[in-house]
Amino acid sequence: MVTGHGPFADRQEEWAFFNPLVGDTMLELGNKKNMGLGGLTYKAFFTALGFRHTSIDLNGQDGALPMDLCRPLGLGTFDMVTNIGTSEHVADQPAVWRNMLDALHSGSVLLCACPLPGDWPGHGQHYPSAEFYRELARLNGLRIEILYVGSIAPRRIVFARMVRVGDQDWIFKMPTIGMVSS
Repeated sequence: MVTGHGPFADRQEEWAFFNPLVGDTMLELGNKKNMGLGGLTYKAFFTALGFRHTSIDLNGQDGALPMDLCRPLGLGTFDMVTNIGTSEHVADQPAVWRNMLDALHSGSVLLCACPLPGDWPGHGQHYPSAEFYRELARLNGLRIEILYVGSIAPRRIVFARMVRVGDQDWIFKMPTIGMVSS
């Protein structure tokens, strides 16, 4: 395992959540960077580790594809898909979650770290709870590896690490419980 450095140098809990790393392809929702460390991007870090890294953000900055997460992405599947503080900003929740799950193949890992419902007022609009992730997994062929409330100082975060199981073609089902909207 690579030790946490780069954009994770001051985020050891988040780095531990990413491990073990799987495969060599990664889809990142957003163009995540650690502003506290001079704006080090996750894209540059994971590319340096050998990942074929694709990031998507409407702003098209930092090498991100300027795509709308409310529309089908059609990018194929990835070994790892990350949603680190992005989905709460997307208006069409079923579309963004469908895009995440459509990017998974059997054995893919989905990593989500989103603000705890009610903990970041005014930050986003949609906050998935632990109950949401349990229902997402149950409905869509995912096995939960990690699910807990932690922090990326100073905020509390719901961390969910899930793996796509089986070779079945899943038809996406949006949970009807556990999403808090503001």
